Amino acid sequence: MNTLGAVSRQAQWRFRHVFRSADERGRLDVTDAGLIDFSACSEVALQVTPRAPHRGCWGRQEPAPVLAASLVGGSLVVSNPGIVEAVFPAGSLLCLEPGLYDARVFVTIGPETEEIFCEPVEIA
Repeated sequence: MNTLGAVSRQAQWRFRHVFRSADERGRLDVTDAGLIDFSACSEVALQVTPRAPHRGCWGRQEPAPVLAASLVGGSLVVSNPGIVEAVFPAGSLLCLEPGLYDARVFVTIGPETEEIFCEPVEIA
């Protein structure tokens, strides 16, 4: 399922996602108290990578990101609590082939980095 929808290669792409935690029953907490607090993170990063072929895999090594944004680099904004946003200006996607890509968000707290989000996006 393509939850992020389609993005035109010729237009600006604004990645904006609201991150919520689960409640004690494991359901998504839709209250303001359920928004994830990123203030303890030393880095939040978005990476867009080519999606693996259907029924296939990339082998032992994941492909390199074709687009990236980071909090430290100033190209990604975190609005606490819960909102992560990056803007890729018009024309920045023209070098990408049309197709499905994975948009991944990583957070770093102390010495550990974890992927907290991975969803497909179609670049058309």
